[in-house]
Amino acid sequence: MLGKIIKYDMKAMNRFLIIIHAFLLIYAFFIRILITGRLTANNVHNLGNTYFLILGLTVSFGIILLTCVAFATSIIIAVHFYKSTYSDEGYLTHTLPVKKGTLLLAKVIAGTIWCIIDIIGLFAAIYIAAWVPYVKDSLSGNKALLMEIFGLGSHLGVFGSIAFYIFFMIAGTVANVILYYACISLGQIFTGHRVFGAVAMYFIVTFIESISCLLIFIPLGLLNTQAVTIGTSTTLYMSTPSQYMLGLLGISLALMVIWSVILYIITYYRLNRRLNLA
Repeated sequence: MLGKIIKYDMKAMNRFLIIIHAFLLIYAFFIRILITGRLTANNVHNLGNTYFLILGLTVSFGIILLTCVAFATSIIIAVHFYKSTYSDEGYLTHTLPVKKGTLLLAKVIAGTIWCIIDIIGLFAAIYIAAWVPYVKDSLSGNKALLMEIFGLGSHLGVFGSIAFYIFFMIAGTVANVILYYACISLGQIFTGHRVFGAVAMYFIVTFIESISCLLIFIPLGLLNTQAVTIGTSTTLYMSTPSQYMLGLLGISLALMVIWSVILYIITYYRLNRRLNLA
């Protein structure tokens, strides 16, 4: 039953999400073929002002498009959860012979899969549009600095660092999906203003999460960038920029997991004990 629910949720979200991501990739190919593909180290100084004006406009629109696609993906996932769980469709959903825990898990998995697809699509679009030889050569000159900043090749090694970043990305994706679902579930407390309640709970929960992070980061000195720069800090994770980056992400990951567990339990409790359909 878990697989069937995941398949149904994926199918319900596929229609619009496939269209917007396909449009994004087509636009990326358009930029690559007609604009950025012409940029090389040999002709960069010979291209006229008109070219760079068009380049600036297309890149600006591309950034807006990337933001809109990412935002639309989150909205579609959240709206589908609300409609299939707490609206009129919820009556049909809750008649299924499945436990509330299985139902919630299926929706988290389906939402996470689409969020990961979205991230891959965004990176693919950026790669297609921007990873031209000129950009590649420019970044290669600062390869060592970039690897140090992002912690690649430090204590974890290159592959270990990459694996950590991938795991962090997946964990962050799951955490975001759980956050959406928890805020929607908590928003049902506001009878008659459920959507407003969900949005309000999103800002409240994210504010509380941010405060909890600050209460951890400040005592550890993780916000003291001057100490990191001069390399004199004796605080945990802060002897080098790479250690600072990995330490910051490591503690963020731990807090993310803790908050995700709390919000998942709250969402399950609302579904199982405090279900209030519109």
